[in-house]
Amino acid sequence: MNIDNTQFQNIANILIVDDVPANLKILGEILKLEGYKVRPVPNGTLALQVIEKEIPDLILLDIMMPEIDGYEVCRRLRENPRFVDIPVIFISALNETQNIVKALKVGGVDYVTKPFQAEEVIARVATHLKVNMQQKELQKLNAEKDKLFSIISHDLRGPLGGFMNYTEMMTDESMEFTEADLKEMAMELNVSAKNIYNLLENLLNWAKLQRNQIIIDKKTHNLSQIVTDGLDVIFELAKNKSIDLAIDIDKNIEIDTDANILLTIIRNLSSNAIKFTPTGGKVTINSYITNNEITISVSDNGIGMSAEIIDNLFKINKDSNRLGTDGEASTGLGLILCKDFVEKLDGKIWIESEVDKGSKFLICFPYNTHKSEKADSSVSNLTEENFKNQKLKILIVEDDEISDRVITNSFPNFNFEFLHVKSGIEAIETCKNNLDIDLILMDIMLPGMDGYITTLKIREFNKDIIIIAQTVLTHKGDSIKAIEAGCNDHVSKPIDKSKLLELIKKYFLK
Repeated sequence: MNIDNTQFQNIANILIVDDVPANLKILGEILKLEGYKVRPVPNGTLALQVIEKEIPDLILLDIMMPEIDGYEVCRRLRENPRFVDIPVIFISALNETQNIVKALKVGGVDYVTKPFQAEEVIARVATHLKVNMQQKELQKLNAEKDKLFSIISHDLRGPLGGFMNYTEMMTDESMEFTEADLKEMAMELNVSAKNIYNLLENLLNWAKLQRNQIIIDKKTHNLSQIVTDGLDVIFELAKNKSIDLAIDIDKNIEIDTDANILLTIIRNLSSNAIKFTPTGGKVTINSYITNNEITISVSDNGIGMSAEIIDNLFKINKDSNRLGTDGEASTGLGLILCKDFVEKLDGKIWIESEVDKGSKFLICFPYNTHKSEKADSSVSNLTEENFKNQKLKILIVEDDEISDRVITNSFPNFNFEFLHVKSGIEAIETCKNNLDIDLILMDIMLPGMDGYITTLKIREFNKDIIIIAQTVLTHKGDSIKAIEAGCNDHVSKPIDKSKLLELIKKYFLK
């Protein structure tokens, strides 16, 4: 009987415990032919020692053995949290009902009587490996659900509550604020809004990772530019705690990577370092190349971590959350996301830390001098002055009034004329009635007809107009979908004025 066990063959580690050498030999040969890794052990005492050193995926356990019988071995395993989920299949010449019941009561998942049939052993092993794998996946899903509910109920609800209270105070006519008070409150609201956005972005990225919806887009990028151009929010966090944020990266290093994903990793590691570093401390980001690998480290002189915290840091089902040095909340999601992203980029991540002395997070990737398709930087040195007199008619398709206003107010000194619509249908009609529109800034998440469909409809009668998609979706799969719909380019929200300006220059600078 040939069981299809391709999901776990060549990876499953099976421990066989039997005091009869012939049984060990026969069972071992049967399972090795199925592609499993097999470890034969002649008694219960040795079995417990072996399990301490390397946890098997499944145990075939005889009952009648000298010193410690199979019942006792299984009972001891079930008392230890580390081993409680290992499936144990008893395999014994004892075939009385009471023996089978006792085996199941002490923690066995199945029972095979001797003399055994090879097909039966193969089938039962494959079945319980599959069931165990499914149970682990279910536990992981439950842990992810609990983590998500924790973030929504506490880590997201708390900052949003404070945000709402602040805005209520600012609109309360009975309260009087000086201009300085309002400016300070606005700055605090801005920082709070960015923190909320970063948390939501981590949640979105994490959710997409769980569904394998992240598409890796590797190009050759200048590492120093990725780090320095993308850490504005991190510099603000450091400034608020009077922390010295130092970047020591060779400006000549180029790396084949997905810039968005690498930046997300470095941003999360840097934010974590600042969170657990006291006021006046120091955080350093540096890099070095050894043996065809590039290592990027984020180190701090903060409160450090114990070995137990480090061991649980990247585990979704372990709560390693603790408050920062200024009482900052911590979800732990950012570091879990870092680990998943690093592995997506074929890298490794590890930690060096000592309590009260600081921590160092290190990420390492393959490195070579081959230059792949390089990111377009041809317009990076263009200045605003060369462009301010360029007259452009721009249609903003955006259902969120604040986002619309942000774009409009970002270019007060430019000769831009803006038209505004809130839906795809309005956008199509406006384009038909205004053939002199030069540029469309197209939100993707529109009500009713989304930005993708709207773009397809506009392309039916206007092939030449420049359309830039704008959306909170940030990864290559989203931009590919926008391009396939007919957009010329893609910019992510929240809109970065300088990046949007560079895109406009790319298509219109004369």
